[in-house]
Amino acid sequence: MSREGTRRRLEARPADDSERSERQRERQASEETRKRWGRRSPAPGKIVMICNVGDKIMKQLKSLLLTLIAAIFLAAGCAAPPVVPQQSASPAAIEAREAAGITTPALDDPSVKKVGLDIDDTVLFSSPAFDKGYEGAQAYTDEFWTIVNRSDEEVSILKPKTVEIIKAHQQKGHEVFLITARNNSGGEALKKFMSKTLDIPESNIFFAPSGKTELLKELGIDAFYGDSDSDIRYAKEAGAIPIRILRSPESGYKSSYNPGSLDEFIVPDSE
Repeated sequence: MSREGTRRRLEARPADDSERSERQRERQASEETRKRWGRRSPAPGKIVMICNVGDKIMKQLKSLLLTLIAAIFLAAGCAAPPVVPQQSASPAAIEAREAAGITTPALDDPSVKKVGLDIDDTVLFSSPAFDKGYEGAQAYTDEFWTIVNRSDEEVSILKPKTVEIIKAHQQKGHEVFLITARNNSGGEALKKFMSKTLDIPESNIFFAPSGKTELLKELGIDAFYGDSDSDIRYAKEAGAIPIRILRSPESGYKSSYNPGSLDEFIVPDSE
C-alpha cells in the first residue's frame, strides 16, 4: 500500500470514530427511554397527538365541573321558601266571635298580620281626660297634652268591644299597634297605661299628630281601626283594611264622624 493511501485512511478514521460514537449515544439514549417507558418510545408525532387529546379531555372535565357547580348554586338560590301555614280561625271560633258580636274582616283574612288602632274614641272613651286638659291648660299646648296623657289611667274608660277585638287579634298571633293623633308631651304615661292594660309593647305605641298615612305604610299595617272619617281615609291611603269603631254618643268630639260614608266596615255595637 502506498504511503498516500495509508495517510488517507488514517485521516478518515477520526470521522468514522465520531460517527460510531454518535450512534452509540443515540442507542444508549433510546435504550434509556425504553427502560423508562417500559416500551418503545412513541414517535414525536404521536406524543403531540396524545398531548392534544389529553388537553381536550381536561378542558371537557373542567367545563363539566363548572357546569355542575353553577347548577348547584342555582338550585340553592332558587329553592322555594318554606311554606308557613296560615293560622285560620276554626268554624267554632268564628261562631263564638260572632255570637259575642266580634266580627271584622281583619280577623278572618289570612293575609292580615299587623293591625293598628286609633286610641281616642276607638280604644278609650277619653273625653274625661280631655276635660281635665281643658280645665288645666290652654287647649292643645304641650301642657294641655301632658295633662291629658297623664290622666287616662285615672279617668278614661276602655271600650269593651275594642278590647275584645284586640284580644282576638293577639290570639291569632297578629302584631297590634296603637297610633294616636295626640301630641307626645307626657306620652310615656299613656304608653305605660296602654301597654300594661292591653299587653301591647310600648314600642308599638305611636304619636302621629301630623297624620297617620305614612306611618301606617312604614309599619306595614294590614288593617286599621278608627272612629273618625280621617282614620278611615288614612287606612285607605295606606292600603290597609279600613274598619270603623262607633263613637260613644257621650263623646265630647263630634267632628269628622260619618259612619258608612266611606264604604268601610262598621263594627256593630262598638260604641
